[in-house]
Amino acid sequence: MMTAKSDVLVIGGGPVGLCCAYYLLRSGRKVTLLDAQEIGKGSGAGNAGHIVPSHIIPLAAPGVVTSALKWMLDPAHTPFGMKVSLNPAYLAWLVKFVRACREANVQRGIKPLNDLGQLSAKNFAQLIAEENFDCSYQEKGLLFLYKTEDAFKGGKHEGEFMQKHGIPVRVYDRSKIHEIEPAALDDVIGGVHFTGDSHLNPAVFLKLLSDRVRALGAEMFENTPVTGFGSADGKVRVVKTASAEFEAEHVILAAGAFTPSVARDLKLKIPIQPARGYSMTMSATKQMPGHALILGERRVAVSPMGGVLRFTGRLEVGNY
Repeated sequence: MMTAKSDVLVIGGGPVGLCCAYYLLRSGRKVTLLDAQEIGKGSGAGNAGHIVPSHIIPLAAPGVVTSALKWMLDPAHTPFGMKVSLNPAYLAWLVKFVRACREANVQRGIKPLNDLGQLSAKNFAQLIAEENFDCSYQEKGLLFLYKTEDAFKGGKHEGEFMQKHGIPVRVYDRSKIHEIEPAALDDVIGGVHFTGDSHLNPAVFLKLLSDRVRALGAEMFENTPVTGFGSADGKVRVVKTASAEFEAEHVILAAGAFTPSVARDLKLKIPIQPARGYSMTMSATKQMPGHALILGERRVAVSPMGGVLRFTGRLEVGNY
């Protein structure tokens, strides 16, 4: 069996794993990256591509559980679904989530989410500019479109809340929204624009980043699931796969929803549960949107990505 050595071994070849590898390589570290499937081809490639420092409100917030229960009664027309499961880890996560839906937790979470979001957006922009990545990156904000007064009122209220925490927001009435976004349908009555957000084509970005990480000297192994670990003195020393063992000074777990199962051999209980979404990508339309959009009532994302247009929606949680 082959044995390889590196300074840092990254488990997971999605956006987080590839970005970790990139910055480590830039700092002079020797990096090995493993992925159980193809690198850069998982859910990170099929999402909406929105970079949203405006998303500063934790998902676990007052009223979320009530809304989720209502949405579950009409699964065909709502943005949320939940799979019923008796899996102990899933049930424990649900209990923790419900307990976290308190105003005090929301207030406590806003600042770190804001700080992380702003830093992440800045790093995306800098990386793309420095590497000259052609990935349909646009700094035009995220524009919410509304067709009903109730939804528009809720959107404006959310925008006002964001503004109090330093997020740049603009509100447009019917005439202004059609001036700003000519692709909006005639029945759109208003919009809320989070001008500090941006978007890109995630699949293209990940392909370019993967190629760059490889060019910087990373050893990259696809279709190589982790089967176990070797540890000594309370520290992981070896990462085992079916075909090789990898020795590393440091190990980064960046396997997304698979992180808990990968870490099980280490007796780590990581409170992560998978969530599933759906996307559909089509060729560019005759009149493409000029902005990344959210259709307010349906919570469907619309993302122009150069020669294609992607629709993304629905959040389903459960033991998938």
